[in-house]
Amino acid sequence: MSMHAGSPLVSRQVLCEKLLSRVQRTLGPRAARALPLSVLGALAAFATPAAHAQDSAPLHVAVSVPPIAWMVDQLAGEHVEITTLVKPGDSPHAYDPTPRQVAELSTVPLYLAIGVPFEQVWLPRLVKNNAEMQVVHLEEGLNTRHFGSGEAHDHGHDEAHAHEQEHDEHHGAHHDDEHDDHADHADHDEHDEHHGEHEGHEEHHDEHADHEAHEERHDEHEGHEEHHDEHHDEHADHQEHGAQHDEDEDLGEADPHLWLDPQRMQTVVERAAEVLEARLPQHASEIDANEQRLLKTLSELDAQIAQTLAPYKGRNFLIFHPSFGYFADRYSLEQHAIEVSGREPTPREMATLITRAKDENIGTIFVSGQFSQTAAKRIASSLEAEVAVLDPLAEDYLDNLKHATEALKAGFELTDSQ
Repeated sequence: MSMHAGSPLVSRQVLCEKLLSRVQRTLGPRAARALPLSVLGALAAFATPAAHAQDSAPLHVAVSVPPIAWMVDQLAGEHVEITTLVKPGDSPHAYDPTPRQVAELSTVPLYLAIGVPFEQVWLPRLVKNNAEMQVVHLEEGLNTRHFGSGEAHDHGHDEAHAHEQEHDEHHGAHHDDEHDDHADHADHDEHDEHHGEHEGHEEHHDEHADHEAHEERHDEHEGHEEHHDEHHDEHADHQEHGAQHDEDEDLGEADPHLWLDPQRMQTVVERAAEVLEARLPQHASEIDANEQRLLKTLSELDAQIAQTLAPYKGRNFLIFHPSFGYFADRYSLEQHAIEVSGREPTPREMATLITRAKDENIGTIFVSGQFSQTAAKRIASSLEAEVAVLDPLAEDYLDNLKHATEALKAGFELTDSQ
């Protein structure tokens, strides 16, 4: 049980401390000592914080986003004190902890990570500042999706690829020129060697001089071959780096919103419950019971969503930020994003999006409160479409996924009615 200002336990404690002090002042130390031991014992018991109260103090747990805070509260309730770093309306893609949060995290014993971008940068710093903090990566080992080509409008890739191709062509031309120079140099060496041999029949001194000149040219020739090999290796390394770059670009940026898939969320619940039971062994049975209840609720929610969206399998929806990819994958939908990594589309990209949305007869553009809605509203205006909210960070997890399901269904129905 947590003791805080205004609680009954604290109030009784303060009252008894005042009472004991007044007894000593009124009766004097000698008279106070003459009071029955039972009275003094009772006053002392209330005046001193009990060990049981300390043992029952809530475990301070830090999390990054509200849906994970909701889960921890469902599992451990009053036995945990939760610090949520990203507040409603904030974007985890552009978030930095405030100085106050950094100070608070310096004493937090447990951090439950979920893989949002800022954790990759800040967690090492926070651990360095608080070596006692246990960090548990709830997302570890889960199958992570990446923002695909239909979601990420990264138009810098073609430009970079063209630059690499231009570099390779220039590099190849330079390589061929060096190769021709190398062949000419070899012919010149052969001619000089023959000429030196002829001069050697006339005079031994000249033969010796020609021999030294030949050795010097031979060394130069070997140096040229060495430079040629190094240049060739550099070119091979460049090609290998280019291939790796293309592979990384094709893979795309990792999508951290895995909690929006109820089945993945069940795995996250199981991992969090295991950690909380270990940290709060006196409440392990209660946490286990909450875990089983929550897993059942999530399973039922999954089945309900699947049934509602089953008629729309394979359908597309247009969303400003591609945060509902895990949700879309789970229920056989496909999301198309207006932006990725915080960048709004250029006028040319906007025109392409509007054309595609018209071709697919999209009647609803989805947005979330963490990002600018200007581009989405502009597209909606061009299409005479509606704008609806899908929030990936809403704290009431169950209600939020039910709302998202109904919003998508309504969007598909609007498209079909046009």
